[in-house]
Amino acid sequence: MSVKKVLIAHQSTIPHYRVPFYEAVERFRPKWWEFSVIYDTVEARGKSFLEFDHRSVEFQIKTSRTYTLELFGKSLCFQTFPFAASKYDLLVVGSQVNNISYPLSYFLRLRGKSIAYWGHGKDSSVETPKGLKAVAEQTKIWLTRRADGFFAYTNGVRDYMVSNGVERSKIFVLNNTIDIASQRSLFDKLIPQRESLRLQAGLNGKKVLLFVGRLTRQKQLDVLIDAFYSLRLMDESYHLIIVGGGDTSLLHSVKDRFGERSFRYVGAHEDISQFCVISDLYVLPGAIGLGPLHALCFDLTPAVIHSRVHKPEYEYLNGENALILPEGSTAEEYACSIKALLEDRVRWAELRAHAWPSIKHLTIENMAQNFIDGVNSILQRRNGVAK
Repeated sequence: MSVKKVLIAHQSTIPHYRVPFYEAVERFRPKWWEFSVIYDTVEARGKSFLEFDHRSVEFQIKTSRTYTLELFGKSLCFQTFPFAASKYDLLVVGSQVNNISYPLSYFLRLRGKSIAYWGHGKDSSVETPKGLKAVAEQTKIWLTRRADGFFAYTNGVRDYMVSNGVERSKIFVLNNTIDIASQRSLFDKLIPQRESLRLQAGLNGKKVLLFVGRLTRQKQLDVLIDAFYSLRLMDESYHLIIVGGGDTSLLHSVKDRFGERSFRYVGAHEDISQFCVISDLYVLPGAIGLGPLHALCFDLTPAVIHSRVHKPEYEYLNGENALILPEGSTAEEYACSIKALLEDRVRWAELRAHAWPSIKHLTIENMAQNFIDGVNSILQRRNGVAK
């Protein structure tokens, strides 16, 4: 029996945080199928992902070119990987239709190829899509109903797709995650040094707030900055650290408002472990995705504002491991809630104690096994492969 081939193209290139996942899939996959992952070196340089050496990874890479077209104020892109897809038995592609290679890949199913989509299920940037966005959302559902499988980020995504007519047996829940085991190991190594690290950073006696993420308006940095201003008026011991790349124009007024000693911007940083260890609270008022998982690995409580447009990973947060404010909370309310939590030592300790237990099952190995189970099921069902 020939080895079945799988092509993974659910992202236009490989972000650094996906590398451990693909390496785990390579370690645990059965030998009767193998996989390659799409990678575009040019596209990768244009992203705000951290760089990695794609030549040293433990899995196969398939290069592709990406072409972008601006149309009616929207960006569409096309990748060349469908032209080389004839030798693959299964294509796992993203469900976004702005990359037209993904919906076009469905036509390869007419040539006997299996197609599976991977994604959030719906566009989380808007609560009620309209116009072209609504058409795009309906197109995703139409394609997914007719595909051989769908890899859902979370249980909530699965439930959404089932409610839209996708067959439950074709949905495989990944429990999207990062390499939490390695992050927890860093926590165990660094936590005995917490006080000395804070002293070295000049933060002894400070209440340290940490923001980690891309600098975009969706992160509601304006709310964070206004809240920090309110906190500083109440207590000058508050200190804010911002880690991340992106639109630094959002930070132009920060140092003028707060001064050098109360604020630190460090840009994009591969290793955020020391920042997590020296901080007291992880602050992220908007656009929540995988970021809080980093915080919870370090017993660091996320302070967030509820929203119906968060990414699916928001499901991992609850009242036992995070400070969650109601939707529409103001910067002043955000500031007062942060102050109240840090002054309530009992509640703060309870939240920190629940941090790691609440996510320790979300390992890269479990995510990889969920993916492998899905691939096995799709290939066996459509092609009659026996293990």
